Amino acid sequence: MKIFIEAVLETVLVIRRQEADALKTIAEQIKSGDLSRFHLIYGEEPYMVRYYKNKLKKLLSQEGDDMNVSSFEGNGISLEEVGSLGTTLPFFAEKRLILMENTELFKSSSDMADLLEGFPDTTYVVFVEKKVDKRNRLYKWIQKNGCVTECALQQERELLPWMARYLKSNGKSISKRTAEYLISKIGFQMDGIVNELDKLIGYVGDREEITAADVDAICSGQVVGKIFDMIDSVIAGEQEKVFRLYGDLLELREPPLVILHLLGRHINILIQMKEIGGSLPDRDIAKKAGIPYFTVKKYKSQAKHFSKKTLHQLLEERADYEERFKTGRLGERLVAEFFLVKALTKA
Repeated sequence: MKIFIEAVLETVLVIRRQEADALKTIAEQIKSGDLSRFHLIYGEEPYMVRYYKNKLKKLLSQEGDDMNVSSFEGNGISLEEVGSLGTTLPFFAEKRLILMENTELFKSSSDMADLLEGFPDTTYVVFVEKKVDKRNRLYKWIQKNGCVTECALQQERELLPWMARYLKSNGKSISKRTAEYLISKIGFQMDGIVNELDKLIGYVGDREEITAADVDAICSGQVVGKIFDMIDSVIAGEQEKVFRLYGDLLELREPPLVILHLLGRHINILIQMKEIGGSLPDRDIAKKAGIPYFTVKKYKSQAKHFSKKTLHQLLEERADYEERFKTGRLGERLVAEFFLVKALTKA
């Protein structure tokens, strides 16, 4: 079992390194201005997808230039029209940009790769998708001839410096502990974090530092509170309540994969509670686990209901379901719902 867990962790690290390399590639291209002619941007973090799309559009076109910028959206686009535009030289400009969003061309067969082969060097194409099939021919073609950027959900260690930079650009600051506290209340999705940071910036007025008291005053913490409630309901075997809370999170516009991610984080913390044990004071446990002090007792109480073996099995299951989504074998909602059913059977 230990060998298997280590193998899973190593696989996750390799995937993370690959994702980081992809983001580095597009980031370096944007910084240098030396852009690939073909881009695919997709993934679970809409904030980053939108950020890179807008950056590329700004670099590849002039504002208001409708002559050299063409946009398509949805799965009913005409390949003939795209092909005609792609082979047309730009009009009084250096580049022609074709932006295509949510086309689903990366989940079905098409002749798009053949069209791209015939485009002149002045034509740039940016695809923006929610989901892709990495076995798809067009995906493999762009991977070979352009730049593929997967915008995965960010981990806490990646979000903390980003939050600090965002606040610094607005003349504000936040301590590492307060930033961790904010994440623990609202979750990992960057759109949600930006929304709360903007509210905090307005709330503190001329004061520079954002404190935990400010976070308590402004941020509701509904998301993480419901995750706690879901784990309690899993322990109690209350299937109906588990799925009612899951439905509440969907109504709060939390994507199923984000919910799955938060459940994984919660399980990791429960494992830390088992490993740390009861020998340390709660404040030291909070510091070691990177969680708010007031949540320690709740985590410890929940951890008593699971064995370490069961918690590790749940992490393996979560990784497996996430992989099934990424390879197109299961839809986003089914992945989260199957995991919840599995958790209920193991509690």
